Amino acid sequence: MYKINFNHLKYFLTIAEEGSIVKASKKLNITQPALSHQLRLLEEDLEKKLFDRLGKKLVLNDNGIVVMEYARKIFRHSEEMIQYLKSNNDDFITIIKVGTVPWVPNDVIYDFLKPLIINPHLKIQIYQKDLDSLYKDIANNKLDLILSDTEYTGRSKKLIAHKLKAEPLVCVAASKNSFKGKFPNCLSNKKVINYPEICVLGRNIEDYFEINNLSVKIVSEFTDSSLIKSAVEHGGVAAFLPRSVVKQSLKEKRLIKLGQDKNLVFNLWAITSGDISKENALAQRIVKYRGS
Repeated sequence: MYKINFNHLKYFLTIAEEGSIVKASKKLNITQPALSHQLRLLEEDLEKKLFDRLGKKLVLNDNGIVVMEYARKIFRHSEEMIQYLKSNNDDFITIIKVGTVPWVPNDVIYDFLKPLIINPHLKIQIYQKDLDSLYKDIANNKLDLILSDTEYTGRSKKLIAHKLKAEPLVCVAASKNSFKGKFPNCLSNKKVINYPEICVLGRNIEDYFEINNLSVKIVSEFTDSSLIKSAVEHGGVAAFLPRSVVKQSLKEKRLIKLGQDKNLVFNLWAITSGDISKENALAQRIVKYRGS
């Protein structure tokens, strides 16, 4: 029966993340010979080599990938145990880690997470990064869920995309501005704020302008929909925003609706690892939200 030293697992994970004994030793503040010795002890305990050398870089082999997946789960459960002990109550606290791209509206994120946030048995942690980094994190068991405006199209069979909702993009402007003519031609030669091209929303809106031969002046590109809305409310520009983002502003007449097109929608996707349990609170929320 193996008795694994947890420090060895910690050292192993750092080496795997850094891809180098040199970089890992600096991060851990341990000498390179000492760290190499710790890794060798772990490999001797497991009777398996965990890395292959590719030039100066250490790359996980098949055995290393298996150990990494289990090690991440072990440390994840350790974190939950610490949170439970700190809570001073008898209820077990499960940590749910959610990653999101900056351009998913905050209101949309909260709407999905609200039942989980108020659940006394759960602790929600949110991380905002670029999509490639989020894919890497969830594949390495650092995240439970990604909220994005695009489905997963990568090669990993471990990740599954669940479409949560689709809502129209509404073109809006400040109520004090006049945009003459019918939509969308009223946008010609007007100042517009868009999302950057790194996100699906930005690219789709750019394509819409091109398809409709609209010569608009894109004066700014923001990732934050709330910031776009604020800029539009101050006047002089127009923008396409998810209906839920502008609903209250339209009701209060701080914005006016110029129009919308059925081909322009905001899609919300949840991306999870393939082994998500149906009994899991997160899985139940996905099912319920899709049916709402």
